[in-house]
Amino acid sequence: MRVTSICAAVEIGFRFVGIWPGLSYGTFTWSAYMTSAVIALYFQYVYILHHFDVNNISILIDALSLTLTYSLGFLKLISLWSNRRIFYNILLAMNRDWGEVARDDRLVVCVMTSNVAWSRRFSNALISINATAAISYAVTNFMGHSNDPERDSNFSTKVLPIKMELPFEVEKSPLFEIIAIAQTVHEVSMAVLVAMMNSLIVTLVLHVSGQIDILRQKLLTLCNGETLQRESIVTNIKLLIARHQRIISFSDNIEALYSHIALMQFLANTLVICCIGLTIMSSFATDKNTVALLKSAIFYLAVTLEAFIFCFAGEYLSAKSKSIGDAVYESLWYNMTPGECRFVLFVILRSQKRLTITAGNIMDLSLEGFTSVMKASASYISVLHAMY
Repeated sequence: MRVTSICAAVEIGFRFVGIWPGLSYGTFTWSAYMTSAVIALYFQYVYILHHFDVNNISILIDALSLTLTYSLGFLKLISLWSNRRIFYNILLAMNRDWGEVARDDRLVVCVMTSNVAWSRRFSNALISINATAAISYAVTNFMGHSNDPERDSNFSTKVLPIKMELPFEVEKSPLFEIIAIAQTVHEVSMAVLVAMMNSLIVTLVLHVSGQIDILRQKLLTLCNGETLQRESIVTNIKLLIARHQRIISFSDNIEALYSHIALMQFLANTLVICCIGLTIMSSFATDKNTVALLKSAIFYLAVTLEAFIFCFAGEYLSAKSKSIGDAVYESLWYNMTPGECRFVLFVILRSQKRLTITAGNIMDLSLEGFTSVMKASASYISVLHAMY
């Protein structure tokens, strides 16, 4: 299946983990990657349990923030895999919309290609940001611990980029280098996959917003022309109602696919932002922790960007859905007969119910919700800073 709206890099990433439809060894690929993620998470949590020391809160929070982010990516992949049937239906709907482009006018082509260009820019930017943040985190973590003159002599002089409590000695070369490279590669792959899932929701929202723009333009030109036949008006209205229904179904599929992912994103982001924020504030208190400050700042920007993307996508979809009713009212409905106007009234009534994406059916994804999350995180950071 080839969907034109989705960036090629996103498709390659989903093929890499076996989620893309039509793969011969998709289940095997998925199982192999998730097994490696489970092993990595296990040793990260073992490290946290073995080094749970409130007196050395900075090391604990540093390890906990990365582990929570890793766990979030793992849960996102599980959610996407469990809802892969919905994902396949979304891809089929996008293929159908692109199949109608050749039979439509030039306006449709311009709207859809413009949205594709924007979605690909967003996808490439998000993937680059997450990959850069993951590489920077691993490199700065390794450099910061290796060059720290105040480190406890009880610790090894060699520290892995990702803190894990492995059941064997890893100091000797080349085992240490192999494990460090494997950790970095796996961390970057997880960060890139998370970026692909975030860029996918942007792509889907841009696609459905393009369909809304096409519907609005057709509504505005519904009764243009004095010689338009009454039968053709009724036929066009029915076609527009069918298109509106497809838009609603597409939006419901986005909601079903991303509702639980968004809920996990908000809960995890609150905890991770608190941990990273406390690390940044602790770094300001010391003059020799520039590397830790840089690492935490890059990580903080990447995590905050994830929450903003989800909220912006929900806000954009809601704003677009409201414009359908306005387009119906601005059309030349006064040139219709009362019977034809009744058809149009149903479109206005249905458009009053906004299309939106929710976080587990608890709250709508909006810029107001993003502000609430950031305010709550800042409050928790101040409390933790006062305690520690």
